[in-house]
Amino acid sequence: MATTVDELQQESAKLRKFFDQYLPYARPTPVLADYVKVQHELMWGRIWLIPGLDLKLRSYATISAQTCNGYNFGIEHQTRVGLTVGITPQQIRGIFIQLLYYIGVPATVFGLRIAHGVIDEREEWRAQDTPLDVGWLNSIEDMLKRGREIRIRHWGAQADKEIENSLAQQMVPEAADIVDGYHFGEVWARADLGPKERMVCILAALMCRGHMKQLKRYVRYALETGLNKREICEVFSQAGWYRGWPCVEDALEQAKEVFDERGL
Repeated sequence: MATTVDELQQESAKLRKFFDQYLPYARPTPVLADYVKVQHELMWGRIWLIPGLDLKLRSYATISAQTCNGYNFGIEHQTRVGLTVGITPQQIRGIFIQLLYYIGVPATVFGLRIAHGVIDEREEWRAQDTPLDVGWLNSIEDMLKRGREIRIRHWGAQADKEIENSLAQQMVPEAADIVDGYHFGEVWARADLGPKERMVCILAALMCRGHMKQLKRYVRYALETGLNKREICEVFSQAGWYRGWPCVEDALEQAKEVFDERGL
Protein backbone atom coordinates (compact mmCIF):
# COMPACT_ATOMS: atom_id res chain seq x y z
CA MET A 1 0.00 0.00 0.00
CA ALA A 2 1.42 3.36 -1.07
CA THR A 3 2.45 5.71 1.73
CA THR A 4 4.82 8.27 0.16
CA VAL A 5 3.74 10.98 -2.26
CA ASP A 6 5.85 9.43 -5.01
CA GLU A 7 4.17 6.07 -4.48
CA LEU A 8 0.72 7.66 -4.51
CA GLN A 9 1.54 9.41 -7.77
CA GLN A 10 2.73 6.15 -9.33
CA GLU A 11 -0.37 4.24 -8.22
CA SER A 12 -2.59 7.06 -9.40
CA ALA A 13 -0.98 7.13 -12.84
CA LYS A 14 -1.41 3.37 -13.28
CA LEU A 15 -5.06 3.36 -12.26
CA ARG A 16 -5.94 6.44 -14.31
CA LYS A 17 -4.27 4.92 -17.36
CA PHE A 18 -6.49 1.85 -16.93
CA PHE A 19 -9.71 3.67 -16.08
CA ASP A 20 -9.31 6.37 -18.73
CA GLN A 21 -8.22 4.14 -21.60
CA TYR A 22 -11.58 4.57 -23.33
CA LEU A 23 -11.97 8.32 -22.93
CA PRO A 24 -13.41 9.45 -26.29
CA TYR A 25 -11.83 12.88 -26.07
CA ALA A 26 -8.49 14.44 -25.17
CA ARG A 27 -7.85 15.04 -21.51
CA PRO A 28 -8.43 18.73 -20.72
CA THR A 29 -5.60 20.91 -19.47
CA PRO A 30 -5.97 21.21 -15.70
CA VAL A 31 -7.23 24.62 -14.65
CA LEU A 32 -5.70 24.21 -11.21
CA ALA A 33 -2.70 21.93 -10.99
CA ASP A 34 -2.69 21.88 -7.18
CA TYR A 35 -6.30 20.68 -7.09
CA VAL A 36 -5.59 17.93 -9.62
CA LYS A 37 -2.52 16.80 -7.66
CA VAL A 38 -4.52 16.34 -4.45
CA GLN A 39 -7.44 14.71 -6.25
CA HIS A 40 -5.34 12.21 -8.19
CA GLU A 41 -3.13 11.19 -5.30
CA LEU A 42 -5.98 10.90 -2.82
CA MET A 43 -8.60 9.31 -5.07
CA TRP A 44 -6.78 7.23 -7.68
CA GLY A 45 -3.58 6.68 -5.73
CA ARG A 46 -5.21 5.49 -2.52
CA ILE A 47 -9.01 5.47 -2.00
CA TRP A 48 -9.74 3.21 -4.97
CA LEU A 49 -6.93 0.83 -4.02
CA ILE A 50 -7.59 0.28 -0.31
CA PRO A 51 -8.18 -3.43 0.47
CA GLY A 52 -11.58 -4.52 1.75
CA LEU A 53 -13.81 -3.88 -1.27
CA ASP A 54 -13.13 -5.03 -4.82
CA LEU A 55 -13.04 -2.64 -7.76
CA LYS A 56 -16.45 -3.63 -9.11
CA LEU A 57 -18.21 -3.01 -5.80
CA ARG A 58 -16.33 0.28 -5.48
CA SER A 59 -17.61 1.18 -8.92
CA TYR A 60 -21.21 0.35 -7.92
CA ALA A 61 -20.87 2.62 -4.89
CA THR A 62 -19.35 5.42 -6.96
CA ILE A 63 -21.94 5.31 -9.75
CA SER A 64 -24.65 5.42 -7.08
CA ALA A 65 -23.03 8.43 -5.39
CA GLN A 66 -22.60 10.26 -8.69
CA THR A 67 -26.23 9.59 -9.58
CA CYS A 68 -27.22 11.23 -6.30
CA ASN A 69 -25.02 14.19 -7.23
CA GLY A 70 -26.63 14.46 -10.67
CA TYR A 71 -23.68 15.89 -12.58
CA ASN A 72 -23.27 14.88 -16.22
CA PHE A 73 -19.53 14.34 -16.19
CA GLY A 74 -19.51 12.40 -12.93
CA ILE A 75 -22.11 9.89 -14.10
CA GLU A 76 -20.54 9.67 -17.54
CA HIS A 77 -17.03 9.09 -16.27
CA GLN A 78 -17.99 6.57 -13.61
CA THR A 79 -20.19 4.63 -16.03
CA ARG A 80 -17.18 4.37 -18.28
CA VAL A 81 -15.06 3.22 -15.33
CA GLY A 82 -17.67 0.60 -14.45
CA LEU A 83 -17.73 -0.79 -17.98
CA THR A 84 -13.92 -0.80 -18.03
CA VAL A 85 -13.67 -2.90 -14.85
CA GLY A 86 -16.14 -5.46 -16.23
CA ILE A 87 -19.60 -4.31 -15.16
CA THR A 88 -21.95 -5.17 -18.03
CA PRO A 89 -24.38 -2.75 -19.70
CA GLN A 90 -27.25 -4.76 -18.18
CA GLN A 91 -25.75 -4.29 -14.73
CA ILE A 92 -25.21 -0.58 -15.33
CA ARG A 93 -28.90 -0.22 -16.14
CA GLY A 94 -29.75 -2.38 -13.13
CA ILE A 95 -28.09 0.19 -10.86
CA PHE A 96 -30.52 2.90 -11.95
CA ILE A 97 -33.55 0.61 -11.64
CA GLN A 98 -32.48 -0.28 -8.10
CA LEU A 99 -31.80 3.34 -7.18
CA LEU A 100 -35.24 4.39 -8.43
CA TYR A 101 -36.71 3.45 -5.04
CA TYR A 102 -34.11 5.35 -3.02
CA ILE A 103 -33.41 8.57 -4.93
CA GLY A 104 -36.47 8.95 -7.16
CA VAL A 105 -37.43 9.16 -10.80
CA PRO A 106 -35.77 12.43 -11.94
CA ALA A 107 -32.27 11.51 -10.74
CA THR A 108 -32.41 7.97 -12.12
CA VAL A 109 -33.89 8.96 -15.49
CA PHE A 110 -31.16 11.58 -15.84
CA GLY A 111 -28.45 9.09 -14.89
CA LEU A 112 -29.82 6.39 -17.17
CA ARG A 113 -29.82 8.78 -20.12
CA ILE A 114 -26.17 9.69 -19.51
CA ALA A 115 -25.17 6.04 -19.03
CA HIS A 116 -26.91 4.98 -22.23
CA GLY A 117 -24.79 7.45 -24.17
CA VAL A 118 -21.62 5.97 -22.67
CA ILE A 119 -22.67 2.41 -23.56
CA ASP A 120 -23.09 3.53 -27.17
CA GLU A 121 -19.51 4.83 -27.33
CA ARG A 122 -17.88 1.47 -28.06
CA GLU A 123 -18.92 -1.44 -30.23
CA GLU A 124 -17.87 -3.99 -27.60
CA TRP A 125 -20.15 -2.35 -25.03
CA ARG A 126 -23.03 -2.12 -27.49
CA ALA A 127 -22.58 -5.81 -28.34
CA GLN A 128 -22.93 -6.75 -24.66
CA ASP A 129 -26.10 -4.69 -24.34
CA THR A 130 -28.61 -7.51 -24.78
CA PRO A 131 -32.11 -7.42 -23.28
CA LEU A 132 -32.56 -9.07 -19.89
CA ASP A 133 -35.04 -11.94 -19.86
CA VAL A 134 -37.48 -10.83 -17.16
CA GLY A 135 -40.46 -12.84 -16.00
CA TRP A 136 -42.84 -10.06 -14.97
CA LEU A 137 -45.65 -11.00 -12.61
CA ASN A 138 -49.28 -10.15 -13.39
CA SER A 139 -50.61 -9.02 -10.01
CA ILE A 140 -49.53 -6.91 -7.06
CA GLU A 141 -50.51 -9.79 -4.78
CA ASP A 142 -48.02 -12.08 -6.53
CA MET A 143 -45.35 -9.39 -6.37
CA LEU A 144 -45.87 -8.90 -2.64
CA LYS A 145 -45.70 -12.63 -2.04
CA ARG A 146 -42.46 -13.02 -3.99
CA GLY A 147 -41.07 -9.89 -2.36
CA ARG A 148 -41.66 -11.29 1.13
CA GLU A 149 -39.94 -14.52 0.14
CA ILE A 150 -36.94 -12.60 -1.21
CA ARG A 151 -36.67 -10.40 1.90
CA ILE A 152 -36.84 -13.35 4.25
CA ARG A 153 -34.26 -15.26 2.21
CA HIS A 154 -31.75 -12.40 2.10
CA TRP A 155 -32.49 -10.37 5.25
CA GLY A 156 -34.38 -12.64 7.60
CA ALA A 157 -37.86 -12.69 9.15
CA GLN A 158 -37.23 -9.66 11.39
CA ALA A 159 -36.42 -7.41 8.44
CA ASP A 160 -39.51 -8.63 6.63
CA LYS A 161 -41.62 -7.82 9.70
CA GLU A 162 -40.14 -4.30 9.90
CA ILE A 163 -41.09 -3.59 6.29
CA GLU A 164 -44.53 -5.16 6.66
CA ASN A 165 -45.18 -2.92 9.69
CA SER A 166 -43.62 0.26 8.30
CA LEU A 167 -45.28 3.65 8.71
CA ALA A 168 -45.90 3.67 4.99
CA GLN A 169 -47.85 0.42 5.26
CA GLN A 170 -49.82 1.86 8.15
CA MET A 171 -50.56 5.30 6.71
CA VAL A 172 -50.46 4.95 2.91
CA PRO A 173 -51.01 1.20 2.47
CA GLU A 174 -52.12 1.31 -1.18
CA ALA A 175 -49.00 3.22 -2.22
CA ALA A 176 -46.79 1.08 0.02
CA ASP A 177 -48.14 -2.13 -1.49
CA ILE A 178 -47.42 -1.14 -5.06
CA VAL A 179 -43.97 0.24 -4.18
CA ASP A 180 -43.01 -2.81 -2.09
CA GLY A 181 -44.48 -5.13 -4.69
CA TYR A 182 -42.47 -3.77 -7.59
CA HIS A 183 -39.37 -3.06 -5.51
CA PHE A 184 -38.95 -6.38 -3.72
CA GLY A 185 -41.09 -8.64 -5.89
CA GLU A 186 -39.83 -7.49 -9.28
CA VAL A 187 -36.57 -5.52 -9.04
CA TRP A 188 -34.93 -7.72 -6.42
CA ALA A 189 -35.88 -10.77 -8.50
CA ARG A 190 -34.00 -9.49 -11.56
CA ALA A 191 -30.83 -11.31 -12.59
CA ASP A 192 -28.84 -8.21 -13.55
CA LEU A 193 -27.52 -7.50 -10.02
CA GLY A 194 -26.78 -9.82 -7.12
CA PRO A 195 -27.89 -9.12 -3.53
CA LYS A 196 -24.51 -7.70 -2.46
CA GLU A 197 -24.35 -5.40 -5.48
CA ARG A 198 -27.85 -4.13 -4.79
CA MET A 199 -27.02 -3.51 -1.16
CA VAL A 200 -23.89 -1.54 -2.06
CA CYS A 201 -25.99 0.73 -4.27
CA ILE A 202 -28.59 1.18 -1.52
CA LEU A 203 -26.07 1.93 1.24
CA ALA A 204 -24.28 4.48 -0.94
CA ALA A 205 -27.55 6.16 -1.93
CA LEU A 206 -28.92 6.35 1.63
CA MET A 207 -25.67 7.85 2.88
CA CYS A 208 -25.46 10.36 0.04
CA ARG A 209 -29.05 11.50 0.56
CA GLY A 210 -28.60 11.70 4.34
CA HIS A 211 -31.30 9.18 5.26
CA MET A 212 -29.56 8.06 8.42
CA LYS A 213 -32.49 6.33 10.13
CA GLN A 214 -33.05 4.19 7.06
CA LEU A 215 -29.31 3.71 6.69
CA LYS A 216 -29.02 2.15 10.14
CA ARG A 217 -31.71 -0.40 9.25
CA TYR A 218 -30.04 -1.21 5.97
CA VAL A 219 -26.67 -1.76 7.62
CA ARG A 220 -28.40 -4.59 9.49
CA TYR A 221 -29.86 -5.87 6.24
CA ALA A 222 -26.45 -5.63 4.56
CA LEU A 223 -24.90 -7.87 7.21
CA GLU A 224 -27.67 -10.42 6.63
CA THR A 225 -27.08 -10.18 2.88
CA GLY A 226 -23.44 -11.17 3.30
CA LEU A 227 -21.50 -7.92 3.36
CA ASN A 228 -19.04 -7.85 6.23
CA LYS A 229 -18.13 -4.97 8.55
CA ARG A 230 -15.10 -3.94 6.52
CA GLU A 231 -17.00 -3.97 3.22
CA ILE A 232 -19.80 -1.83 4.62
CA CYS A 233 -17.32 0.73 5.96
CA GLU A 234 -15.47 0.79 2.65
CA VAL A 235 -18.73 1.44 0.77
CA PHE A 236 -19.18 4.59 2.85
CA SER A 237 -15.55 5.61 2.43
CA GLN A 238 -15.70 5.11 -1.33
CA ALA A 239 -18.99 6.95 -1.87
CA GLY A 240 -17.99 9.67 0.57
CA TRP A 241 -15.12 10.80 -1.61
CA TYR A 242 -17.73 11.79 -4.18
CA ARG A 243 -20.39 13.16 -1.83
CA GLY A 244 -18.27 14.67 0.94
CA TRP A 245 -16.38 13.25 3.89
CA PRO A 246 -18.82 14.47 6.59
CA CYS A 247 -21.35 12.04 5.09
CA VAL A 248 -18.91 9.22 5.87
CA GLU A 249 -18.64 10.22 9.51
CA ASP A 250 -22.44 10.29 9.84
CA ALA A 251 -22.81 6.91 8.14
CA LEU A 252 -20.10 5.28 10.22
CA GLU A 253 -21.79 6.53 13.39
CA GLN A 254 -24.95 4.66 12.38
CA ALA A 255 -22.99 1.59 11.33
CA LYS A 256 -21.04 1.48 14.60
CA GLU A 257 -24.26 1.24 16.59
CA VAL A 258 -25.26 -1.80 14.57
CA PHE A 259 -21.81 -3.35 14.81
CA ASP A 260 -21.82 -2.85 18.58
CA GLU A 261 -25.25 -4.48 18.81
CA ARG A 262 -23.89 -7.49 16.92
CA GLY A 263 -20.61 -7.61 18.83
CA LEU A 264 -18.60 -7.01 15.67
